[in-house]
Amino acid sequence: MRTLPLLPLLLALAAGPAAAACPAPLHAGASDLGLASFRADDKVTGAANDVLRELARRTGCPLDITWYPRARLWAEYASGRINLTGSSARTPERDRLAQFVPYVTTRFDLVLARRVPGRFKSLAEFVERSQARLNLVRGIYYTPEVEAQVARLRAQNRVELVNDFDIAFRKIALERAEATLAPVTIYKRYLHSAGLQERVTVMPVAESGPLLVGAYFSRSSMPPAARKAFADALLAMVADGTVARIYGKYVGEAHGRALVPEHGKGIIAAYQSIP
Repeated sequence: MRTLPLLPLLLALAAGPAAAACPAPLHAGASDLGLASFRADDKVTGAANDVLRELARRTGCPLDITWYPRARLWAEYASGRINLTGSSARTPERDRLAQFVPYVTTRFDLVLARRVPGRFKSLAEFVERSQARLNLVRGIYYTPEVEAQVARLRAQNRVELVNDFDIAFRKIALERAEATLAPVTIYKRYLHSAGLQERVTVMPVAESGPLLVGAYFSRSSMPPAARKAFADALLAMVADGTVARIYGKYVGEAHGRALVPEHGKGIIAAYQSIP
């Protein structure tokens, strides 16, 4: 990708992308990701899905969003039944299937039941100074630094996999689990719904730095011109504050702005650096 000066690019994006040639059908996949993606009254909603719906509106492309378990979503993507998805971390496996366009940042915090003794500034401390087990959700990507500590926990038989965050937090509420890793968009929803606000402590951990999260556009079912139009529209939403405002409706304005730092300049610069 040719690197352009950032300010002119921001101005160009704010002007709006050209109309996209809509792939047919345009099918998005969603899964349980707290306030980023959840189901309410039989409707798929959440900040990430609102971003996709606004993206569809700006490109003029009808959009259908279907719910999947997180692990199954990427199997469906590999089979060609999904055109796009949101709120996904970048991995080499996903890059082979689709084009990544970041639009927000996140980080995973340690959510620990207060009945478990100890306070930890890092996952390494949690590994070394605790006997607590960690519940992790299948299909979630973590930084290499986090994965290194998870490997140590696996060696001690202290990792249990669950299918979604709803299960992880319900297990904590029932005192059948002790800890999980989750970003603010996820634990903010489940601490409230499971009545856990006074029963857990949220601890930032050193190994989990800011992580880019974005949309993936299918290489097999979306031609290059369509992917470019969708990428331009999504980056325009980052540049004009739309993404921050959408997330702010769910997590509060301050958190929404923090998820899109520096008005998205770093996110757009990161996209420009992708080969």
